[in-house]
Amino acid sequence: MTTPTRATLEKALKSDQKLLKAATQIAKDLSSKTYDISALAEELGFALSSPDTEERVAGTNLLSAVLVALPQDLLEKRQLEFLSTFYMDRLRDHHNVMPAIIDGIDAMVHMKALPRPLVPQILQSFFEYTTCQSQTRGDRTKLFHIFQYLTINFKEELQTMAGDFVYGLINSIDGERDPRNLDIIFTFMPEFLSTYPLLHLAEEMFEIFACYFPIDFNPSKADPEAITRDELAVKLTNCLVANNEFAEGTVVLAIEKLESELLVAKLDSIDLLHQAALKFPPSVLEPHFDQIWQALKTETFPGNDNEEILKASLKALSALLERASHLPDISHSYQSSILGVILPHLSDVNQRLFHPATGIALVCVAGDAPYAADKILNSFLLKLQATEAGSEQRIKIYHIVSQVYKLSALRDSLQKLDSKICESLQDDVIASLRLIEQEDFDPKQEDLELQKAALSVLNESAPVLSEKQRALVYKALVQLISHPSIDLDFTTLTVSLGALQPVEVQSNFIDVCVRNFEIFSNFVKRKIYTNLLPLLPQMAFTQRILDLVMTQSFKDTTADPIRLLALEALNKLLLLEDQRFVVDLQQESNLLHKLIELGQHTEGLSLQSLEQIAGALSRITQQLPLSEQSAIVSEYLPQLNLNQSADLYITKGLLGYLHKDITLDDHFERLLSDLTQLSLNSENEQLRVIAHHLLCSMVNKMESNPANLGKVKKITDQLKAAIKKGDVRAVEILAWVAKGLVVAGFDEAADIVGDLSDLLKHPTLSTAAALGFDIIAAEYPELDLPVVKFLYKQKLFHTVMGKMGSKLANYCVHHLKAFVYVLKATPQAVIKLNIEQLGPLLFKSLEEHNEAQSLCIALGICEKFVAQQDAYFQAHLAHLIPSCLELSKYKAQHTMQVRIAALQLLYDITKYPTFVLLPHKVDVTLALAAALDDPKRLVRNTAVKARNAWYLVGAPSGN
Repeated sequence: MTTPTRATLEKALKSDQKLLKAATQIAKDLSSKTYDISALAEELGFALSSPDTEERVAGTNLLSAVLVALPQDLLEKRQLEFLSTFYMDRLRDHHNVMPAIIDGIDAMVHMKALPRPLVPQILQSFFEYTTCQSQTRGDRTKLFHIFQYLTINFKEELQTMAGDFVYGLINSIDGERDPRNLDIIFTFMPEFLSTYPLLHLAEEMFEIFACYFPIDFNPSKADPEAITRDELAVKLTNCLVANNEFAEGTVVLAIEKLESELLVAKLDSIDLLHQAALKFPPSVLEPHFDQIWQALKTETFPGNDNEEILKASLKALSALLERASHLPDISHSYQSSILGVILPHLSDVNQRLFHPATGIALVCVAGDAPYAADKILNSFLLKLQATEAGSEQRIKIYHIVSQVYKLSALRDSLQKLDSKICESLQDDVIASLRLIEQEDFDPKQEDLELQKAALSVLNESAPVLSEKQRALVYKALVQLISHPSIDLDFTTLTVSLGALQPVEVQSNFIDVCVRNFEIFSNFVKRKIYTNLLPLLPQMAFTQRILDLVMTQSFKDTTADPIRLLALEALNKLLLLEDQRFVVDLQQESNLLHKLIELGQHTEGLSLQSLEQIAGALSRITQQLPLSEQSAIVSEYLPQLNLNQSADLYITKGLLGYLHKDITLDDHFERLLSDLTQLSLNSENEQLRVIAHHLLCSMVNKMESNPANLGKVKKITDQLKAAIKKGDVRAVEILAWVAKGLVVAGFDEAADIVGDLSDLLKHPTLSTAAALGFDIIAAEYPELDLPVVKFLYKQKLFHTVMGKMGSKLANYCVHHLKAFVYVLKATPQAVIKLNIEQLGPLLFKSLEEHNEAQSLCIALGICEKFVAQQDAYFQAHLAHLIPSCLELSKYKAQHTMQVRIAALQLLYDITKYPTFVLLPHKVDVTLALAAALDDPKRLVRNTAVKARNAWYLVGAPSGN
C-alpha cells in the first residue's frame, strides 16, 4: 500500500470521526513499514502549512493522532528529530492549533528513541512561545502530566536548563485553580523540589505553593471520584516541606495561619509544622524554634479546648524534639526553652496548669529522655521532699513518674537517668507501698489508689531498683499477697523482677509463698496462684510452680475447695502455655491419667471441681496427636458409666473437643442411648446440659453411613415416642440432635425440623418447640461443631420456610416466634432477598408483644436494615413506627432491653430523608415524652437521643 493521497487525506480531515479512523489505519501502515512517516508529513504538507487556520488544526490533529496511535518503540532517532523540529516551530502558531501540538509533544516525549538533548529544546520553545495557563483545563492536565513524566525520566537533561526550567514550571503552575490539575502538581512536585537545584528561584517557587495554603475546597457531591480536600492538603504540605530553602517561609506561613479561627486551618498549620519537623534538618529549623514553640505553646499551654488541636500540637512538638535528639546542643537548647516554662507548674498538682504541663513534659522525655527526665523527676522529688505531700498529690505525681520511666525505657535511656534522683524517688514510692505493713492500716477505709500508683512506678523502674530497694519490695509483695483482704495486681512487677533477678525472686517471694501455702486462707491461695502462674514461662521457676499446682491438685488429703483452686490454676496454666509445653507435661507426668483417676476415685468432689477436670482433659486432648487421642479414647471410654456424674464429666473432657477424624463408631450407639436416657431422667440441669452438648457434638462429627444414621433414627424415634406422652425434655433433646445434623448438612435434619414445626401447634409443647428452634439457630461458643456445611444457615432458612409456610401466612404466634429465632441466624443478604415475604412477618412479631427475646431479635433485624436506609422499610414506616412507640413504653412484658432496642430503632429511622419523616414527626415526638420518665437510666438516655433526633427532623441547620 502507498502513502495516502492528498484526496484521501482531505477526506479524512472533514470530521473528527473520519480523522481518528484514518489515523488508526495510517498507524497500522507505519507499523508494518509500508511507508515512512516523513512521506506522510510530505503528503500532509498542504494542511500543515495551509494559510487556513482550521485546515492547519485538522492537519496537525491528524499527525498527532497518528503519533499517539504508534508503538513507542517504532520511530527512529532521525524521524523524531524531524518531528521535534516541526512541533517546536508550530508552537508559534495560532492558539487553536495548541491542543494538537500538545498531543503530539506528549506522544513524542514518550518515544523510546527520542534523543535526550531534544527535551530541553522542546521545553525552551514551549516556555518561549506559549504559556500553560492560556490553555484549556484538559490541555493543562496533559501538560502537567508531560512535566511529571519529564522530571522523573530526564533529570540530567532538565538540570542543564538551570533556572530556565524552574522558571518555566513556576509560570506554568502560577494561577492554576482546577483541583484535578493541582492534584497532579502536588503529587509530582515534592520529588522535583527535593532533587533539583532551585537556584535564585527558591522564594518564587515557595510562594507559588504558599498561596494555596490552607486548602479551601469542597468537592462536588455528584462526582463519584472527587478529590477530597484532605488529600489535596496532605499533598500541598509535602510540597511546602520538600526543599530545605523553604524552611523559613514554611514556619512563617504555618504560624500566620495558625492564628485563624477556622479549625481546619489550624489543623493544617499544625500538620505543616509537624511535617516541617520531620523533613527539615534540625540545624535548618533551629533559628526558628522560638517562633514555633511560642505558637505551639498557645495551643498546648494551658491547652486548646479542642482535643484534636491539642493532640496535633503535641505531636508536632514531639517530632521537633525527637529529630533534634541526636544533636545534643540543639536538643538541650530546645528542651531548656520548654522546660523553663513548664517545670514551675509541675510543683503543684492542684494548679490549673499542672495537667497541660505534664503532657508537654512527657513529650520532652520522649524527645530527649536523659536530659528531660532528670529535670522533671528532680522537680517531682523536690515537691515530695519539701512538704508532707498528701496521698492525692502523691498519686498524681506517681502516675506521671511511671510514664517518665516508661518513655525512658522505650528510648533505651532508663540506665542513663541520674541514679541519685531515681533512688530517692524510688525510696518514696516503696515507702508508700509499705504503708500496708503498718498495724493501723485499714484497707476498708483506704481506696488503695496510692499503692496502685506506687506499683505502677515500680513496674517501670524494676531494672534500676537497688539491691536494698528490691529487698524492701519483696517484703512488701509478701505482705500484699498474704494480706487477708487486699487484692492488688502486681504480676507485671514480679515478671520483670523474675527476669532480672531470678535467684532473689525465688528465695524472697516464691519460696515464701510455697512454704507457707498450707496455712494461708483460700483467698490468699487464689492470689498466690494468680501471681505465680505468669512466672511459669521463666525456666528458673517452672518446676517450682508446677510442683505446687500438681501437689495441691492430686494430694489425697486436699480439701475440695482448695483442690478446686488448684484445678482452676491448672486450667489457666494449660491455656497460657503453648502446645509443646502441654504435650511434654502429659508425657512426663501422665497428667491425663491422673485427672481421670482423680475424678473417678476421689469422694466428695463438687461439680465445680469435675468441671475443671473436664476442662483440663479437653485442653490436653486437643493438643495431642491424633494417634494419641484415638488411643486415649479406646483405653478409657469403654469403662465410663455415664450415669455417674464423675464419668459424665470425664466423657465431656475426652470427647468434647475430640478431633472429628477419630471414629467413635464402636461406642456410638451406647453413648447416644446413655446420654439420651440421662437427659430424659436426670433432675440435675448441669448434667443435662453436658449430655445435650455431647449428643450434638457427636452427631455433628459422626461418619455419614447407614449404620450411624440408623442409630440416630433409633434415638429420634425414642424421643418422638416420649414426645407423644407429653415429655418436654424430649423436645429439647430432639432440638440438640437436629442442631448437630443441621450444621453438618445432613439431609435427615429436615425431617426433625418438620417434626418440631408440627409441635408448634401442640397445646402443651408449643413453647418448648419454639425454643427448640432457638437451640438450632443460636451460636454456642463452648460447643464443638467442627463439621460445618457450606451455606447451612441458608439451607435451614429455606427448610423452615417450606415447613411453616402456611402457618406463617396465618401469623400463628408460636410459628412466628420460632421463625424469628431462625431469622436471627440467617445472613442479612438472604433476608433482603426475601424481604417482601419476611417484612410482614417481622412487623407482625413486633405487634405481638409477647416475649422479650424474640422481640429483641426482631428489633435487631429491623435496625440493621433501617441503618442502611433500606427502601422496603422506608415504604413501611407506617407499620414500623407505631410498633416501636408501643414497645418503648414501660410495661411488665417490655424489658429494659426491648425498650432500648425500640428507641434505638426510632433513632435510626431519623436517618431517612426528611420528606418521609415529616408526616410522623409530631406523633413520634409527643409519644416519646413518656419514655423520658422511664425508671431505667439507660432507657431515658436512649429516649432523649431519639426524641432530640425526631425534634430536629426538618430543621434548616443540618441533618
